Amino acid sequence: MKMIERNRRNMPQGRGFAAARAATAAGVSAGDLHEDQDVYIPGRFVEKGHLTPPEVSGSLRSIKLANSGIRRALVHQQAEAALAAEDSRSNPHDMWLAILALLYTGDIVTAHAECRRLTKDTRWSGSPQHWEVLTLLRARIRLLEGDGSEASSLLDVQLARGLSPHLSGLAVAWLIEAHVLSGELGQAHQVMHAHGLAGRLDTSSPDLVHILAARGALEHAAGQFQHSLKDFMACGRLLTDRKVANPAVIPWRSRASSAALATQQGDLALALAEEELVAARTWGSPRCIGLALHAVAVARRDGTSVALLEEAVVLLRLAYAWGELIQTLHDLGILQIDHKNLSAGRSHLETALLVARESGNRLWQHSLTSTLERLDVPHLTSQELHIGQLASAGYSNRQIAETLFLSTRTVEFHLSSVYRKLAISGRSELHSALHTQRLPSLRGDHCSSVV
Repeated sequence: MKMIERNRRNMPQGRGFAAARAATAAGVSAGDLHEDQDVYIPGRFVEKGHLTPPEVSGSLRSIKLANSGIRRALVHQQAEAALAAEDSRSNPHDMWLAILALLYTGDIVTAHAECRRLTKDTRWSGSPQHWEVLTLLRARIRLLEGDGSEASSLLDVQLARGLSPHLSGLAVAWLIEAHVLSGELGQAHQVMHAHGLAGRLDTSSPDLVHILAARGALEHAAGQFQHSLKDFMACGRLLTDRKVANPAVIPWRSRASSAALATQQGDLALALAEEELVAARTWGSPRCIGLALHAVAVARRDGTSVALLEEAVVLLRLAYAWGELIQTLHDLGILQIDHKNLSAGRSHLETALLVARESGNRLWQHSLTSTLERLDVPHLTSQELHIGQLASAGYSNRQIAETLFLSTRTVEFHLSSVYRKLAISGRSELHSALHTQRLPSLRGDHCSSVV
């Protein structure tokens, strides 16, 4: 706890901070939440019997407050009250709002339990309209938990059965995110193209923000960082226009920060990350704060980064955000190794692998196993590595000596040491053996995802 409080006192107060406060408030205060004010709701119901009622329900007030990113405790209280009301339990619109509000507050446990109860309710299991709402909620919970495989299975089945028009765009966006989370980029591209989301998007789509976020995540995973940054920034502009300041709705700033960092725009990356941290702290959700801390740590890459990542690990674990926890543990481990703290780095990577196994994330299991295997390879000195690389490229001992201004005898000595450390018999095995010497860098060659 002392470490967490210390890091809070050391939060950024400079670049981007004034803009952050403006973005966090988004022009909305508790007193501005009038009942006739429009409100953004993912998958907004527009069909008969499910229009927003004239009287503003507790669930709708919860969503309004949640969008503005304020009074999280009140949002949670109102959502639980709606769930307890018998009239609401039979109404898919009210349940959609109440469970979404719970998810925004970070209460995945209660949301999960409520969905399990609804699956046993004949009013829900016997109604296709009710069931599609429940399926999307269950898929969203799986996404937030980092289980892309289960989320994509739920969404694939429901899309095959058919979905109401007001939910189809959202389902497709979440399906793309699920495939990205599982490392199934080919399937994600197929879904995107099949639904006409590869080019210019329909600006009238009610869930354009989620479509942009999903496409941005796919582009980021595919290494198309400029396109990813463009889509996340467009997503952010739309959310701000709709007075949505809460990163719990879509953490677009941290995702855009990652893309900006990958395009060598360090100042923009740090400003975005810092702004999201301010908004996340205002809202108070552990998952939101953990994501933002991770983004700030990676964008800063300085003496504060390890402590920020350590705090992020604590918060993401509390939030059951297994996917983000794995990513953060990985980045913390790689950073510790970069700082020559091999034992601490290995420990974090092993913990990440354990979480990946327990959560069923096969993509991260493979990546982390490979990374840990590389750590087991004996370390080569820089001189040995240079000589080994030249030998692997086909240079003779004499050519290596001339290139590095060494004697042939010295080259032979180092080359013998390379063979011994790598447990190989000669030059023919050098290429594959030397490849294992290269560890991924922070936000570099690993299965990073911004979902």
